[in-house]
Amino acid sequence: MTGLVMAFFVIIMAVVGPRPAASAEGVALGYEGYLGGLHLMSAEVEMARNERNYRMETTAEGRGLVGWILDWQSKAVTEGVIGDNGELRPLRHRRDMVRGGKPAKIMQIEYRDDGVPLVARLREGDEAKFAEVEDRKGTVDPMSAVSAIVDQMAAGQACAGSSQVFDGKLRYDVTAKMGESLSLEGNKYMMYKGAAERCDLTLKAIDGFDEDELKGNPREREAPDDETMILTLWFASPAEGLPSVPVMASADSDYGGLRIYLARAEAADIPTEGQRAEAR
Repeated sequence: MTGLVMAFFVIIMAVVGPRPAASAEGVALGYEGYLGGLHLMSAEVEMARNERNYRMETTAEGRGLVGWILDWQSKAVTEGVIGDNGELRPLRHRRDMVRGGKPAKIMQIEYRDDGVPLVARLREGDEAKFAEVEDRKGTVDPMSAVSAIVDQMAAGQACAGSSQVFDGKLRYDVTAKMGESLSLEGNKYMMYKGAAERCDLTLKAIDGFDEDELKGNPREREAPDDETMILTLWFASPAEGLPSVPVMASADSDYGGLRIYLARAEAADIPTEGQRAEAR
């Protein structure tokens, strides 16, 4: 799993949580992902916010035959602050990827006050050596970018807007557009059925991709060199007292049809980074 298909997993594991609230109450969600009909992954997501801070943590691992062949586990954490206008500004992002039982590959990003990311790529156990990436000034990590869109949906607004995303290697744009609502029939893989709102995320590859890497979405291609992908998210409140979150996601990738279903959801009291710092 490389390129934008891998970016899909980072994004879908980020798109949870209610609007910023005065308390640190959050949500804990569980997703199951399938690629071409094969069980691909399980993901657990936690998110917490208050008026000043937000924090997201995700863990995922391969499942089924594909998971056995690839043998991978991933963990990602984003921490940031919320501006007076509600804008999310990341402070740090870290992603650990383990494959085949080898030491984890780690991507760390820290952000200067002027928005320039400092990036360190290392193996588990190595010392992080950060390098400024001036030409990525103003970009955000994937989890912060899509979380802003989820805020809109949780507030009853239309998903809209765009973000310049940089995950430490890949640089792509994410644009949100509202789609037509639908009643989901549900299936044995997902916990929700009923009315849901549609939000289409267009991912446009910009830089950092390998030359031979497939970047486009065959369902959405208008030309052979079209390098956009569409991830469709379906939003609804899965249970009483929970905010509107993605209950299903779908995309047609070059590796097959990608489907991710919400399988578990519950309220959770998750401390934000500000509260963690106060506790320390």
